Amino acid sequence: MSFPVIAQTTTPLLPYHFSVPDKKALVGQYVGKSLDQVRTPRLVVDRTVVKKNCEKLGAIAQRQQVKIRVHVKTHKTIEATAIELDAAGTDAIIVSTLAEAYYLVQSPLVANGQLKDVLLGLPISPDKFDEMFALADQVETFSIFIDHDQTLDALDAYYEEKYGKASGRRVNVFFKVECGNGRAGAAIHNDASLNLARRLVNSSYINLMGLYTHAGQSYACRDHASAVSFLQAERDAAITYRDYLSENGITIDKCSIGATPTVMAAGLADPSVLQGITELHAGAFAFMDRQQVATSLASPSDVAITVLSRVASRYPERGSILLDAGALAFSKDPSPQGGFGDIVGREHWKLNKIAQEHGVVTEIPAEDFADAPVGKVFQVRPNHCCLTAACFEFYLVVENGGDKVVDVWVPVRGW
Repeated sequence: MSFPVIAQTTTPLLPYHFSVPDKKALVGQYVGKSLDQVRTPRLVVDRTVVKKNCEKLGAIAQRQQVKIRVHVKTHKTIEATAIELDAAGTDAIIVSTLAEAYYLVQSPLVANGQLKDVLLGLPISPDKFDEMFALADQVETFSIFIDHDQTLDALDAYYEEKYGKASGRRVNVFFKVECGNGRAGAAIHNDASLNLARRLVNSSYINLMGLYTHAGQSYACRDHASAVSFLQAERDAAITYRDYLSENGITIDKCSIGATPTVMAAGLADPSVLQGITELHAGAFAFMDRQQVATSLASPSDVAITVLSRVASRYPERGSILLDAGALAFSKDPSPQGGFGDIVGREHWKLNKIAQEHGVVTEIPAEDFADAPVGKVFQVRPNHCCLTAACFEFYLVVENGGDKVVDVWVPVRGW
């Protein structure tokens, strides 16, 4: 059944729809201060841990002899992207928003040759076609996802009207397929996805980059063996579908798979597990969080970020304190361990109640109140680094677990 292409409004080509704080002013305000001197809540990033995590990612790529594509959606910064690209030994990223794409494509990372390959990490909608082509003019490779024939219908109509069949202009596309997590991606082994794959391969203007999967279900693993099983299942889904397409006369050579748990599992697995896979991608790997610790593949020392928060009030009679950070600082994403974060150095306390701007820490022994006066600063290890980082307009950077601010990273906001 065919459907009409819905007329779309478009966003302006100039990046009016996103914002970036003034780094120079922030560096002048914060660098050199200790963490207990800054206004809270703030997000703290340990640059040493970020680099260590990204080096581990690079070692996994070397072990498995595959390309690594780093996801920048967690931090959305030029600074962390530079560390990821260098330490992981790659020139390829995936972004979640066009704001991220603009910010990084127009950064020195492209000008100096460190960044060459950018992928928009969700199936594109027609209102973004103008910007897709504009970005493709500014970086060596810019790619999109397509996982439904209506998207291709809309792109066909747009391309014909804008460029015409004889233009020779190409669009780089990954065919996004679903591998068991029930989120985005075309269903495998059905007529609709088979027909879509055939259209993509036979298109006169599309350069099909490969299959792409994301094993979000791997966050359920709790030990190394189950993590490797999730990795194997994701690999098998991608390769089995690629072979199915081949049997139907559709050749797609490249396969990109990954989620942070399955990529960590790739560091444990024999290289034969990834036979046929050409690329791994990971997102939370650089920052890590309590969700990743719950998989057993990361430890608390691998978590590069904390939320800096102060004691706003205290209630010894009920064994609790009030922090000046809540849902808009921690987010409300859950983790298997329960609660909304770990108090660093006080992991026996429980951050199990949050409102918009404050959090309630309970189960505090009476003897601990001597070291929890009003105004004292604590660092909280968050559940989900991506959503927690998104709550902050800039990040305070430290090194080696220290408490002196050495830099300020400024993420891009908007879509």
